Amino acid sequence: MTKVLLVEDDVALREIYSARFAAENFEVSSAGDGEEALSKAIAEKPDIIILDIMMPKISGFDILDILRATPETKNTKIIIMSALSQASDIEKGARLGADAYLVKSQATLSDVIDKTNEILARPRKEKPSAS
Repeated sequence: MTKVLLVEDDVALREIYSARFAAENFEVSSAGDGEEALSKAIAEKPDIIILDIMMPKISGFDILDILRATPETKNTKIIIMSALSQASDIEKGARLGADAYLVKSQATLSDVIDKTNEILARPRKEKPSAS
């Protein structure tokens, strides 16, 4: 079963997305803040992470940066799902290594599931190293 880690601080949204992913036969784990997200990502090694940006304790951008720099999680597929819709935020997500960026107000539950399946189906492209 495919494991998804849902990183979202809004309890209602977390429950809605968790239920939908479970209905689509995903094994769902969730985190409500950045510290919990990092801990679970390393311990549980999910196949894909759905990551909010505006999170308590550690921001989603910092989580993404840390996950990409950590050997155990550097190749984990990550979709940012955020209310932030500025081009600069989307570009920052891509620069830090997100596989996709969805704007919450523009993505339905079905869109999120479809994008997740699309990202899972393709090989992970590693960010070129700066050396």
